[in-house]
Amino acid sequence: AAAIGTTSKQLIAYSEYVHKRWIFHLGAGLNIFVGPVVDASAYAFAPQIVVAPFACLDVIFNALTAPTTLHWQNEKLTRTHAVGIGMVAIGAVFTAVFGSVRDEILRVEELEAKLLTGHALAYFITEVVLILGLQLCLRAKLLTSQVRGVCLGVMAGVVMGNNFCIKGFISITRLSIQEQEAYAWLRPTPYVLIVVAAGGAVLGHLFMRKGLGEYKGVFMVTIFEGAHIAAACLSGCVVMEEMAHAPWWQYVLYWLSVGVIVMGMVVMNNAGVDANLGSGDAKLSRSFHIAQHTVDEDGASEASPHVFVSEDRPLTAVSVDCSPDRGGEQPRALGRRRFPAEAKAQEGPGSQDKELDMDFDVEGANGAR
Repeated sequence: AAAIGTTSKQLIAYSEYVHKRWIFHLGAGLNIFVGPVVDASAYAFAPQIVVAPFACLDVIFNALTAPTTLHWQNEKLTRTHAVGIGMVAIGAVFTAVFGSVRDEILRVEELEAKLLTGHALAYFITEVVLILGLQLCLRAKLLTSQVRGVCLGVMAGVVMGNNFCIKGFISITRLSIQEQEAYAWLRPTPYVLIVVAAGGAVLGHLFMRKGLGEYKGVFMVTIFEGAHIAAACLSGCVVMEEMAHAPWWQYVLYWLSVGVIVMGMVVMNNAGVDANLGSGDAKLSRSFHIAQHTVDEDGASEASPHVFVSEDRPLTAVSVDCSPDRGGEQPRALGRRRFPAEAKAQEGPGSQDKELDMDFDVEGANGAR
């Protein structure tokens, strides 16, 4: 399941880089349909509070493979990453040890009773308020770039962390098969559970897609899995009450283990300098393609939209006239230039015209790219 999750998210990130929709749909299909089915098979054999923390393997796989598979993001595996991976692995092992409780197969009536308790309803309301509040902040553009990335990852992780829906649906299915009874399917509960689980997967995927299009893979996957694990463990304790009969020390040690996982993710997350794809060498720039314009070796400029560059000077800042919808702001062309064969330097004195094939990164006066 973790390997499928890593593959799907990296395919989504890659599709944003190469702008190929079939790659995106492949990653989305793995993330929405294949991953949850594999997760469901795991929940059929173990408590939610034991299975959920092992989603951290997704972070480990991503940290190990991203420097190669997402090479354009300039990710590097550092000593800090190694420390974070070690913390995540240790925390996952101890959650399995201290979260070891008897796995109950609930009847539909028992499941409905758990879902309608006061603390379960409080959990649902808190989650809805959190998601709506963060979404309003994003729409109002009240957050900085870094906080925006964290919010996208948290929203994706929380809505996809409602694993009690899958766990409850699997319980109903197992009992129906074992006892060869179908009365549970005459009630709305199993259908509500599967709809909520599917809706959470789709909504979380939309948040994750948006985040992977703007931020580095290691950053987004780490935030997502941290929120996902926390929400899954919390819902397992609050909604499903899987540790209700555990002694207090086991409860405390379990949550300390979850804390070690989250802290390991924080360490890994802080290992990168820039999480935003629009910063540093890893930026995915907005590109303006200008083909077959004249080039004057003295760098002389004529009327827009022609761009003139001196051949013997590197292209660092060249005035470009863009469309009027930029509000009169005069941008600067940054970055690289590419000459076709016919644009090579010609011998002889004086001004010469040559064809230039050029990609521009545009930076406005306010610093926006």
